[in-house]
Amino acid sequence: MRRWKTKRYLISALGVLLAFVGWQLLRGGEQSFASDDERFDYGSLGAELVAGIPYPIFRTLPQLFPDLLARHASPGAGTDSPGRTGYEAFGLAVETDQALPIGFSIKRLGVERVTVNCALCHTTAYRLDPDEAPRYARGGPGHTANIQGLLRFLFAAARDPRFSAAEMLPAMEQHSPLDWSQRAMYTVLWIPLTRLALRIADNQLAWMDDKPAWGPGRDDAFNLPKYVLTQAPWDNTVGNTDFPALWQLGQRRGQLMHSGGEARSVAAVIATSALGTGALPFGDFAARNRWLEGFLSELAPPPFPAAIDATLAARGGELFADHCATCHASNGERSGQAIPVDEVGTDPEHVLTFQAKDAKRMNRVTATLGMDDAEMQGAAGYVARPLVGVWLLAPYLHNGSVPTLHDLLSPPEQRPAVFQRGYDVLDTVHLGFVASGEAAQVKGFRFDTRLRGNGNGGHRYGSELAIPDKRALIEFLKTL
Repeated sequence: MRRWKTKRYLISALGVLLAFVGWQLLRGGEQSFASDDERFDYGSLGAELVAGIPYPIFRTLPQLFPDLLARHASPGAGTDSPGRTGYEAFGLAVETDQALPIGFSIKRLGVERVTVNCALCHTTAYRLDPDEAPRYARGGPGHTANIQGLLRFLFAAARDPRFSAAEMLPAMEQHSPLDWSQRAMYTVLWIPLTRLALRIADNQLAWMDDKPAWGPGRDDAFNLPKYVLTQAPWDNTVGNTDFPALWQLGQRRGQLMHSGGEARSVAAVIATSALGTGALPFGDFAARNRWLEGFLSELAPPPFPAAIDATLAARGGELFADHCATCHASNGERSGQAIPVDEVGTDPEHVLTFQAKDAKRMNRVTATLGMDDAEMQGAAGYVARPLVGVWLLAPYLHNGSVPTLHDLLSPPEQRPAVFQRGYDVLDTVHLGFVASGEAAQVKGFRFDTRLRGNGNGGHRYGSELAIPDKRALIEFLKTL
């Protein structure tokens, strides 16, 4: 009888312990925001269970690993920003009243966990003058965001022996004290689990090291889901692609989406992108995606922030109608269609990355998860997009290989073979960002168009125009 009571007590104690651990793992919390803009900037996409990093750990990493931060950060990034977290060193958008840069969400699931959302890659930083604070354009391409550098920093930290309770707990407690139970949970659960998850992700993304660097403002847009979500074998393809703008997506309904036309709807883009962050298609997944689609349908870019010559722009509007509108007006005959690579002549690598066989694998994954609105297809060329906020979309072409619109209107052989990308000061004359000179070299990433996937050829449209006509067309493009 005594042995039975002892066993019963042990079972009861184990049940209490498991319940406590479950409570620590899954205790939920809600987010609230003052506006839809704030929700886009900091709202959760629902990835906490799969990809969430406990906030006290995430906050501590730059402090604990300053050497690794310096090794993987963007050149010169964060030195003149108002940031204070360390993560601004990856060229991320920072607001002084927030705990983390734009694009990070903090939501409780057991503990407060950090995940990413759309705004991380889709917030544009720009300045008219090097001495002013950055301005941010919500929904624009994050041309300064060094996502590959951020990933490499996190992975290097997880490989470092300092990623341990002995080293991490004292650093965490410099921000806020922990009681004995919290110290115990971080020691036996959260720190080891976080390190393990980062090591697994490191292994999944090891193929990055065999391909040309993304550089700021880009990722390997379709090798990421191909290798990670569908578990396709690694191949030799290079899909480095600029982050696109998300402005006024309501104009894109019925058109092909992504650079290569891999999706047929905005809903498919949002659903598969959320899946790629670690969100699972359950609970409020569909409702959250519908909110995002509605928000992005109307989201507009900021107006061009400098003077525009109205007379010159009017002349440029006529030239746009004659030379560009077929592909780049919202109602153009070929807007939203994939232009074959043989016709447009731009670097083919992105198209080769995601073919019909890859789409078939991806569709099996989404079908298994019950995602009926997320069907993908193989890339068919490069999509001619309606031009919205074009003055803020530099560098240009799908791979960001042309620094300014002036360069894009030049014959390919006259375009810069090497330039700096990731510097946020506008070139209001040539329309783009400053891509040469001392300041750009200090803060920018050296972009070499001779590397695979970085080619700047093709898209000769407009290169035959006379110089005065090019100036007029550029002036008009400031108005879009």
